[in-house]
Amino acid sequence: MSNPLYARVRRHSVFSELVARRNRLTASLLAIIVVTFCTYMGLVSYWPELIGRRLSENSNLTFGVLAGAFLFVFFFLMACLYVYRANGVFDVMTRDLIAQVEGEDRA
Repeated sequence: MSNPLYARVRRHSVFSELVARRNRLTASLLAIIVVTFCTYMGLVSYWPELIGRRLSENSNLTFGVLAGAFLFVFFFLMACLYVYRANGVFDVMTRDLIAQVEGEDRA
């Protein structure tokens, strides 16, 4: 992309909104993931009795294993949410931005 075109894109209000929305989503998901992981680590550190507790008397599965498996699923779902938003809302905004900048070039 040429420098003048890139400069026009960066000055465009849609670009500013796109960047702000993407950054808000990224920061929100990061905060959720960090809090979830730190909560799990806090449970492991400060409440080992809960982590080692079996889910039932005849089960070898413990609460800690279940919670750890939940983390993998939860983090995967957070990644899926980001991809869904990136491929949906953010791509639409990007296409609109490109169309508007190209329309300004023709005018």
